[in-house]
Amino acid sequence: MRKKVLARKICAAVLGLSMAAATVLSGFAGSVNVVRAEGVSDYEAVGVLKDVYADRFKVGVAVQAISHWGDQSAEIGNPSKEQFIASQFNSMTFGNEFKPAYNFDAESDSLFTVNRAAEELLDWAKENGVPVRGHTLVWHSQVDPSIFAKDFTATVSGKPTRDYNATLDEDCLVSRDELLNRLEKYINGVIEYTYANGYADVIYAWDVVNEAADESQADGMRKSYWYKIIGPDFLYYAFLYAREAETKYAAQYADLYGLDPEGDLSSITPGLYYNDYNEWFPKKCDAIIAFLTETQFNAGHTMVKSDVINPDGDGTIYGDGLIDGIGLQGHLTVSDSLYQYKDAIEKYSAAINNLQVTELDVGKAVAGEAGEFKQAKFYYDYFKMLCDCQDAGANINSVTLWGLTDTSSWRKESEPLLFYQDLTGKPAYEAVIMAGKGEEFTLTDTSGIGKAEDMVIDFEPVIVDGTSTPQVPDKLGFVSRGSGHQASIMLKIKENHTEGANPGFSLQVRRSEADATLRYDITRFIGHTIKISYYYKSSDTKLFMGVDGYEDGGVREYDIAGEDWQLIEATLKLPEDLDTAALFFETDGSGDFYIDDFSIALSDGSDAAEGFDGDGADETGAEASGNEDGQSETQDGESNGNHGAGTAAIVVLLLSSVALSRQNRKKEEAKEGSKDESKEDSGKDSKGKAEEESKDDSKDEAKEESKETSKK
Repeated sequence: MRKKVLARKICAAVLGLSMAAATVLSGFAGSVNVVRAEGVSDYEAVGVLKDVYADRFKVGVAVQAISHWGDQSAEIGNPSKEQFIASQFNSMTFGNEFKPAYNFDAESDSLFTVNRAAEELLDWAKENGVPVRGHTLVWHSQVDPSIFAKDFTATVSGKPTRDYNATLDEDCLVSRDELLNRLEKYINGVIEYTYANGYADVIYAWDVVNEAADESQADGMRKSYWYKIIGPDFLYYAFLYAREAETKYAAQYADLYGLDPEGDLSSITPGLYYNDYNEWFPKKCDAIIAFLTETQFNAGHTMVKSDVINPDGDGTIYGDGLIDGIGLQGHLTVSDSLYQYKDAIEKYSAAINNLQVTELDVGKAVAGEAGEFKQAKFYYDYFKMLCDCQDAGANINSVTLWGLTDTSSWRKESEPLLFYQDLTGKPAYEAVIMAGKGEEFTLTDTSGIGKAEDMVIDFEPVIVDGTSTPQVPDKLGFVSRGSGHQASIMLKIKENHTEGANPGFSLQVRRSEADATLRYDITRFIGHTIKISYYYKSSDTKLFMGVDGYEDGGVREYDIAGEDWQLIEATLKLPEDLDTAALFFETDGSGDFYIDDFSIALSDGSDAAEGFDGDGADETGAEASGNEDGQSETQDGESNGNHGAGTAAIVVLLLSSVALSRQNRKKEEAKEGSKDESKEDSGKDSKGKAEEESKDDSKDEAKEESKETSKK
């Protein structure tokens, strides 16, 4: 078997760093310049994706047209990328061009006018013989809010808005019947357009409804405007209208495709799918299955009747024959649980055995080639799992990567895809080919990264020869964690705990959704006992810390309310048999939170059981809560955040400042005291960017955000 060694090429200079700089783990990617592995270019020798998986499933890619927003990194309109896509893939999805926000037209009788870029993509797909997944007909996001409003004028505080995230004035909203009418018109408009213009033999699937699940709600459904105005049965109607439209127009336009209107029209009848993210979380998985296969929206068929409804159906979306399959988005990171993902596939296939992975990407936990190796191993294991599930009976017929190259990914900071910017294949590409061929994983990590040593990160600028250089969060190892949403991870000036720091920084996690959180890779500490310490601040009332990749233990939560910095300390013993491990940090809300003076110290000599120390309760007597899935719940039953560790979920231990021992306080004071003098001196010596910018209040916000991660 062919082996590839991931050679690490490091160019590092010895820097005279002041005591004000963060002490970064030796060998960690943030402290060196890492040159990537040489990419694969001879695809005929290694293997081509669509050929290797030809007997299993389509392999697709999400693309965009340069003409849509003028983005020169887009795929269609770039000849080299077009040729590459045609050679590697036999499926494609439009990243944005077919979404309602760009095709809705209030002045059209059908409420639909095709986006010119969407038409360009359809033409390219037809000319090049690449089948298309239609994405998407109904979504709460990226939809013109005027569809919900009287006279197609959405308002906020009486002022017109086109912001699809806005909270609209109640008195501008249309009635249930009117919104149902508009929903039907729009779906009919989109689908008739594809038939009438010769694209029905190109589109093989439609994401009819996207991201309607919210496992924190009693009925498992997101309270979007579709839901608020129509009710939960909007989901049933959406699939009904889509089924009626494709049935009607397939017969009406059959001649255009050389088919008999009374004969087999399956070649121009796309499958209808429900699509969602975090789809492998147990509660969300159960919620999706419930509202697709168990909730009787049309019990006894008394709500609505139609020729396309299965007369023997039970009133559910699936039972009435309105849906063909489920789309699993697959936005993952290398520390997510494949055990849990496999469980979800088994549940979905038992309910509706027609599955497509629709938006796959796998974020790295650390930078450089060490991160590439771990990413490659995860991709290998993921595709091997898909093949194993197929062999066990799961009907997985399409897998789509959400983007072509890392540089054009919506999660580009975590470099989650298979190809470099120059279209050469990453180690992850080789791993996917190995899995498809049924070969053993033979890539080798020789990066040298992974040495377990004490480390301290205080997020202060690095000062060299009197010049202050801000730290970069992802280079320090702190990255966003979340599959459907991403947090903005940045350094926050003047919001700090480090005594004597001038101007003073902390790590800020900014998000709009609770499942957008923070992750820090600790794989290098596998097999060791470590002491974790950091200061935490947030207006949210609960904090969660756990380990992705550790399959033993339970989820626990602790009350840590208040605006003051609070010291968090825990001892963690990681078993030797783990493949990966990453700390995650969550809250019970979606407010900003801050971390400062983060440290990890080896404590192998201590007598510790595997997992976090203690029994998970702090000295105030607060007990951890959990459910049968191993996920914690808030008082209203909401499953908290992005617990990705699986069926035997994540260990959590948090100690609030109330529970700190005097010994810990003295140790912390001593540590801080030893830094004071050198920090004060370095603050006086340096007139770096951070200090200078802090003088201009009008520029604070832009200057404070020294690094922002990707947004969907």
